[in-house]
Amino acid sequence: MDIDLQQREIKLPVSVVLERKLVKGDFWESPVWSLDSVLVGEKLSYNGAAGTELPDSGNRDGRTRHLWNGYTVRLYRDACERYWHALIGNEPKVYVVLEKDEIDGTVEPWLVTIDYDEATAHTEIDAEVVTAPIPGELYVVMEQYVLQHYKPVPFKKRKRKNWSADENSVNPNGDKPDQELSPWDERRRFRRRGYHG
Repeated sequence: MDIDLQQREIKLPVSVVLERKLVKGDFWESPVWSLDSVLVGEKLSYNGAAGTELPDSGNRDGRTRHLWNGYTVRLYRDACERYWHALIGNEPKVYVVLEKDEIDGTVEPWLVTIDYDEATAHTEIDAEVVTAPIPGELYVVMEQYVLQHYKPVPFKKRKRKNWSADENSVNPNGDKPDQELSPWDERRRFRRRGYHG
């Protein structure tokens, strides 16, 4: 895949494979969807309608796999810090936001992203988000893009000023710093928070 890493935005074509499992109760049954994989590349050779069952999916414990083509994962230059945090984490993920039909239980992928913050924003509005480990091809592009556009800033601990070194400084009680007051000093007793004695 030939990609220009200098772009402000990179678009990668992907396809989504969802797994459907039928959960049965005493008087009901309901489909549960999970993300099987995200495939990177142009439209795959399978030309069935969107969401149709893959012929090789088999019927393993009532599970079937369904394919959707024509999606895009976008990488943005100003989001490289978030991608970097994903890369140094335990397991980078790809997120798929689903549109669900509550009546018949069917779903359709609405968005594919590698940005945790973007996926979280959708969960906050009660959208269903499914995840899977990021595919190798997508990981490599993400890593190269981050290396090209982001340099982590080392953490620097703020150095505190030594207020006691300045003899002319005044503490909040209006006293000089060398005049240490005991906690029971009458002047401070009623100023302390939580003291009711």
